[in-house]
Amino acid sequence: MKIDNSGYLFKAILFTVCGILLAFFPGVLAWAFYIVGGIIIIGSLLTGLGGGEGSSLFSIGLVGAGIGLFIMYLPKLISSHISLIAGLVLVIFAIIQIVKSRKKDFTNGMKNVQLVFGILLLVAGLFFMFNPFDTGKLVRILTGVIMLLYAAFNYYVVYVIGQRNEGHSGSGSPDVIDTSGVEKNENDTKRLE
Repeated sequence: MKIDNSGYLFKAILFTVCGILLAFFPGVLAWAFYIVGGIIIIGSLLTGLGGGEGSSLFSIGLVGAGIGLFIMYLPKLISSHISLIAGLVLVIFAIIQIVKSRKKDFTNGMKNVQLVFGILLLVAGLFFMFNPFDTGKLVRILTGVIMLLYAAFNYYVVYVIGQRNEGHSGSGSPDVIDTSGVEKNENDTKRLE
């Protein structure tokens, strides 16, 4: 039975893009917030002003403009609390990794790798949350690098699933299980007939 690896591939690509942007191009993220907030403000104001007789569209437009302003303010809010936010995100990812490693039945030592990776993420997340130093830029870069490591882990999972899927669809003849529950090769079954 083939295992679907598209979810892991999507996460790997998403973490790669976010990790690169966060670690090396933080200005791009800030501009993305400004652009999205500006679009929401303009759209909300046009909706509110084009409302005609009813005042309900005007109030909805004002609420939308407020949401747009909040989105534009998010980069400043995030940059002032990046250590706490990064720590919380890493702790959540760490808990997910640790729980997954305890529940899944991995082979080839993957269970231990995922457990160690989860513990490392937990330690990094706790360090970022209770960071006594004012190292916002360092925390941002380290968070981006950790996201890239998490992306690499997901790429590795995609690779392992691909190898496992190739093993199940090999060119050899499929095994046949008889009614006694003993696994026999197809050639052995033909000899018995």
